[in-house]
Amino acid sequence: MVDINNSEMAANQKRQRASQKKKEKIIQTTMRLLLKKGSSSSASTTDICTRAHLTRPTLYHYFGSKRNLLLSVHMESIDSVLRPYLEKATSIVDPLERLTYMIRTYTKDIICLHPELRVLIHDTLTTKDRYFRDVREVWKRHYLLLRDTITALQTAGKIQSGVRPSWAALFVLGMITWTTYWFDYTQKDEIDNIAEAALQLILHGLGLKEIISD
Repeated sequence: MVDINNSEMAANQKRQRASQKKKEKIIQTTMRLLLKKGSSSSASTTDICTRAHLTRPTLYHYFGSKRNLLLSVHMESIDSVLRPYLEKATSIVDPLERLTYMIRTYTKDIICLHPELRVLIHDTLTTKDRYFRDVREVWKRHYLLLRDTITALQTAGKIQSGVRPSWAALFVLGMITWTTYWFDYTQKDEIDNIAEAALQLILHGLGLKEIISD
């Protein structure tokens, strides 16, 4: 009896792993399709099924709907890329060190390595579907952390800029995120230079009294 239960458990675990692997493959395929199409609204369910070599019933079996699939795509990106970065940034006590880390890492390890964010960030800003509320909340947390970091530097007298921290944070995020539209993702050897250029431009723009360099 014990052997039968163990065999059933092993079989169930094997099926679950296979199912999860299939879902991950569909998510990655959908990410590539969204990048090619330019937006989630341009990618139909038929497009997704064709690209992933699926039937509609199979897609619905794994995700229930196109909406749920798109939400899974966003959450995969957030969980694997954005959350670890935010957790590290939040743990940095010194605001100047935190700002430096956020600019460099967001540019180098996130924007310059994940071209699909060009589509995903745009969708986050334009999709009003209530099911995407959790997605928007995580990206909002990113903005708020950057805004509060700039505020702390202003309060401490470390930056001279009189620009509102909320505006400054939006300018910074907009400038770095725009990299997804012009960066040649085959030129990996330029990533460090781009990250350093972003850091110096932003620190100069904020009027930081002491520019950070390696």
